[in-house]
Amino acid sequence: MRFAVLGEVRAWRGDTPLDLGPPQRRAVLAALLLREGKAVTAAELVEGIWGEDPVLRAVPALRTHVAKLRRELEPERVNRGPSTMLISIGDGYALRLPPGHTDIEAVEDHVAEAERLRDEHPDRARATLESALGHWQGAALGGLPGPYAERQRARLEEWRLSILEDRLALDIETGRCADAVAELGPLIEEHPLRERFRALLMTALYHSGRQAEALEEYGRARRALVDGVGVEPGPELSEVHARILRAELPPVLRPARAVVAPAQLPPDIADFTGRSKVAEEIAAQLTGGGPAVAISAVGGMGGVGKTTLALHIAHQVRDRFPDGQLYVNLRGVDPEPVPPGDALGGFLRGLGVAEGDIPPAVDDRAAQLRTLLSDKRILVVLDNARDSAQVSQLLPGTPGTAVLITSRSALTELPLAVCRTRLDVLEREEAMTLLTRILGTERVAAERDAAYAVIEQCACLPLAVRIVGARLAVRPQWTIASLADRLADESRRLEVLQTGDLTLEAAFRLGYGQLNAEQARAFRMLARADVPDFPVDGAAALLGVPVPQAELVCESLVDLSLLETPAPGRYRFHDLLRLFAAALAGTAAGRDAAERESEIVIRLLDYYLASTKNLLGALDYSNTTLLLVPTTVPGHTFTGGAEGQSWNDIERPVIIALHRQAARLGGRAVALAADLAWVMSELMDTGSRARELADGLKALLDTAVRDDDHASARRLRVALGAMMQIGLGEVEASLEFLQPISQPADDAERRLQVLAEILLGVADRRVGNTKDSHRHYANAIAWTRALDDRSLEAWILALATRTLCESGQYAEAVAVAERAIELARESSNAVALGWATHELAATRSMLGEHRLALELAEDAVAMTHRNGVRLWEGWARTRLAQIHLRAGNDAAAECEATQALRLLSKAADPLDRARALSLRATARAARGDTEAAAREHSDAAEIFARAGLPAPTLATLFAPPAVRSPGSAAQ
Repeated sequence: MRFAVLGEVRAWRGDTPLDLGPPQRRAVLAALLLREGKAVTAAELVEGIWGEDPVLRAVPALRTHVAKLRRELEPERVNRGPSTMLISIGDGYALRLPPGHTDIEAVEDHVAEAERLRDEHPDRARATLESALGHWQGAALGGLPGPYAERQRARLEEWRLSILEDRLALDIETGRCADAVAELGPLIEEHPLRERFRALLMTALYHSGRQAEALEEYGRARRALVDGVGVEPGPELSEVHARILRAELPPVLRPARAVVAPAQLPPDIADFTGRSKVAEEIAAQLTGGGPAVAISAVGGMGGVGKTTLALHIAHQVRDRFPDGQLYVNLRGVDPEPVPPGDALGGFLRGLGVAEGDIPPAVDDRAAQLRTLLSDKRILVVLDNARDSAQVSQLLPGTPGTAVLITSRSALTELPLAVCRTRLDVLEREEAMTLLTRILGTERVAAERDAAYAVIEQCACLPLAVRIVGARLAVRPQWTIASLADRLADESRRLEVLQTGDLTLEAAFRLGYGQLNAEQARAFRMLARADVPDFPVDGAAALLGVPVPQAELVCESLVDLSLLETPAPGRYRFHDLLRLFAAALAGTAAGRDAAERESEIVIRLLDYYLASTKNLLGALDYSNTTLLLVPTTVPGHTFTGGAEGQSWNDIERPVIIALHRQAARLGGRAVALAADLAWVMSELMDTGSRARELADGLKALLDTAVRDDDHASARRLRVALGAMMQIGLGEVEASLEFLQPISQPADDAERRLQVLAEILLGVADRRVGNTKDSHRHYANAIAWTRALDDRSLEAWILALATRTLCESGQYAEAVAVAERAIELARESSNAVALGWATHELAATRSMLGEHRLALELAEDAVAMTHRNGVRLWEGWARTRLAQIHLRAGNDAAAECEATQALRLLSKAADPLDRARALSLRATARAARGDTEAAAREHSDAAEIFARAGLPAPTLATLFAPPAVRSPGSAAQ
């Protein structure tokens, strides 16, 4: 029998829970359990449960509760026989249990074991305390009445907090300082006067390189104690404070960084059937070693099982490739297959290469991949390749790594050493085995002749058999013979089962014929958007129906295996199914204009433009949304910048694909795509895939120029200028797209003129031409005032502050920044407010006002963090790192630069990342880590060299600083 009091009071006999009755009865049991076998008088029980003024019949009620507890605890006891567990002693009772029957005892054992392990095995001690804390299932004695339960509840909660403190101390001791900081914050809010929590937080911050924050925490703790209870901090808190000041806290363990090998293989097929000899031969060829890269190419008709076989083999041999497995679907049957550069970019990201370190040129990416794969054992799976040209640059250059390729093409231009396998259909018995594994032995055995008929009608083609099996599996009321009858017509069977590409189309028609009118229309229309996947609200916009209705129809298509759902609320087509459905839509488009490809793409672009308008509004950004093309759907809504950032990252590949499709279609799709590109350039956070996004914008620009669509072309040029400069750090290349508009035709073009002038101002500042940078900002402000957009003016003034600061005009910079802050507050522009604040902070730092500068910079970081856009926060943290460095706070500078790098590595612009890297290198050099500093300075210099800019030094990184003095940290 087991008892629990750390939560609701519960008991079990074996695994069966006992009925302990109402709260008062549970309170009686709890009082006896907590006395650990000692006798409790009736008076004590009555007082503990009913208090000092008990009800008239409290004692009889107590006797009744005891009697019912005895019946539940000892069901085998003879009626009115003596109890051996809940015994009577005088007028009271005692509960006699063998040791180890309560959760309290289990916790005591864990705590004692942790104490024994602490010195020699702190990790195990920490895990033991974690197990102890796991026994609490809410507040102890939950729901029990009476003063005794209240007293014991407080005692047990204090015990829990004490154990939690010990576990947090072990967190810090074993190097989990960041986790400890995150957990201690809410705990201190709940227990502001608990000094050990404060001491632990200070220790964790110190070991995280955040000494200044640790000292600030001491100040907050002292204020809380003095203001709350009128006492000074106790010995432990004071000692931690003193040891931080003397830098005497003992070091903590630093867990080794785990080496994570890429594991990109999709899952194996559970019902893989046949192909055993072929699979063994290919596996042996891939793992046999030799003087060259092992390459195996599997070819054959569509639906024959190339991908299924390749993934099965890859999973069988993956343990022979301990450095990882890379996978890409090259979408070779699509009108626009995956470009080799995109595939290389995906591989490099999977191998841990930061976005800004991925070179733009395909040849350079291929060389980088070959370098990373040298001397490693990695399996590369290139699925669904179009031709030899698509895969040639994806191949490694040194032995040890193996490549497995699937393609409809024979890939004759690959090296002769490639081992080629062409798959045929399954043997008759293999196809029957596959069908049996899908439907179950009993169902197939009951209709064996019909099953063989279906297999023969499918010509043993794996995809056809799998489709037939899947349809029957989800329709248990259908007989196998009923489906065989459908295939009995010879003309239809040939249409379904003949070889070549038409074979798959016919097989897909088998499922398509079962759809109702709404499902079929959605199936056709959704496929017209040539995108990797799409959200449910995007599907609703495309179909012209409410979101709930769109979700219902998409889920019904998922159930019929005509759509996939890679994540909740997102859908995608299998590539061949999408081509099949799109062909159907092309036929239907002659009857229904809504199914025309151009109309579909316009609807989806309309949804994405509406969504990005909402994102600008959520950020209180500017009045740009008033100048964009009107949209017809609500779009996705956002609660803040963090949600918008996540949405941006997820939808960016979709937007890239839509840009490419719009460029091919032309017309109104280009106008919508151009406005969408404009909005994205306003946000400035290009994230990953910046190169691919730039290529899509160039294709759109070519189409706009070809069609004399001057308005779209102007938008796209400015967007491209922003992409090249902010997204890719290619300052010189951006200039060709940023030529001013001589005579803006309307407010939209005036707004574009402002953005172009801003970007030109940034470009000139980056190359050191502050005079022209001032001129461009002045032009931008003049156009902005013509638009009467004070929010936008605040942003420009914030940008101009940086140029003034970098040209040594500190007084002017302060005045401009303060005006920017004033305008930003008036117009509720949180973006400009954060920017202007960190630029004012940088200027104050240049004037030697480091304390004020740090306060301003920390405010700016907090603002940008609330905005939720990582690029803006990365810029603000870079400024804070610079100010810490100038103030002599080298450890804090290193910490902030590291945080900035973490944020900026997810954006494409390598220049901002290089600046943060240079700051961290300088901080590390100041702290004596010269080897790491030299390496990071070299890496930063290389990034700037690629951009055609001089490598930064501390003297030139942001502005010409005053000479640092030993006492500058105190200023």
